[in-house]
Amino acid sequence: MEKDAPSSLSPAENRLLVWLGTSFFSSQLPPLGWEVIQRPHEPGLIRSWSHILELTGGRVPAAVLAADSSLPPHLTGMESFPCLTLFYAVDSHIHSWYPLYAQGFDVCLVSLRDHLPDFTRHRLRPDLVWWFPPFARIQDQPPPPEARPEPEWPLLFVGTVNASLHPVRAAFLEEVKNAVPGLHVTRGAFADLYPRALLVLNECSRGDLNFRVFEALGCGACLLTPAVGHGQADLFSDRRDLFLYPPGDAAALAALAGALLRDEPLRARTAQNGLAVVNASHRSSHRARTLSDNLGALLDTGEASRLAAARRKEARALHARFLRPLYLHHAETTSFLSLRQAYLAAAKTVPAETA
Repeated sequence: MEKDAPSSLSPAENRLLVWLGTSFFSSQLPPLGWEVIQRPHEPGLIRSWSHILELTGGRVPAAVLAADSSLPPHLTGMESFPCLTLFYAVDSHIHSWYPLYAQGFDVCLVSLRDHLPDFTRHRLRPDLVWWFPPFARIQDQPPPPEARPEPEWPLLFVGTVNASLHPVRAAFLEEVKNAVPGLHVTRGAFADLYPRALLVLNECSRGDLNFRVFEALGCGACLLTPAVGHGQADLFSDRRDLFLYPPGDAAALAALAGALLRDEPLRARTAQNGLAVVNASHRSSHRARTLSDNLGALLDTGEASRLAAARRKEARALHARFLRPLYLHHAETTSFLSLRQAYLAAAKTVPAETA
């Protein structure tokens, strides 16, 4: 463990946050009083405490947040960091190792609500595993009425469709295309594409509540999306804010789409309702406000310091039980020599005990 650098601020005054990985809503935190140093994941780079101090110029931050990049771990040694640590897990439906990796942190943000118990069944307290549903960015808005383009497609899906990567999605969309001849499948800037469709289609190959739900509604689309869990029914109302279809049921989807294409007032009313819900509760600014409030409470009450101290006392056990096996696994599965060496080094580095 590298020597901790001094900080001129008390823990309650310090509002420096180092955000590593996908940016998500990090840009919305500075207006709330946070100094944010954000760095994306860099292929081949595994960061540690020495990298944090390089980024901060030697200042100990209030917190370090490792944000999901849907890649192997890009931060190690966090079990010994002297500040609050957070892991932001979005793709837990893809990466089953996330709940174990999260045990090396103080707090975990989880996108998929039904996965919360996976993160709390080991060490993390339930009150420190926070549900952070997906969101729509502030800048992704519907065009003003006078600038709205003429509809080009009855039904639109925007996203990656690759039979080798998404076999379930590819097969389902092929079925839908046969049942709804007007289906248009493409990739691109969704905020420009969604207003050009009468209906927008979402698909969830792994049953996740994905960002496409919030993005489509936030762009003013009338959305058809599968009925999934993860709190979707608590966030949006079927047939008021959006329309649900049974997952994988192309026939049911086609029947629903056909009825909606014949009912323009219903489409417009539902799109308006969905947009209102997103604007009220599910923009990037809302997630930033929630994180700011939660983090601020931990810092102001001194709980952040207590959590970091308790974790550091457990650092050796956390490394042995949760982190070392993960690093050895990734060392075996990665095809990059530099990463293999970095994971092996992290596996061999036993944290020092703290009083």
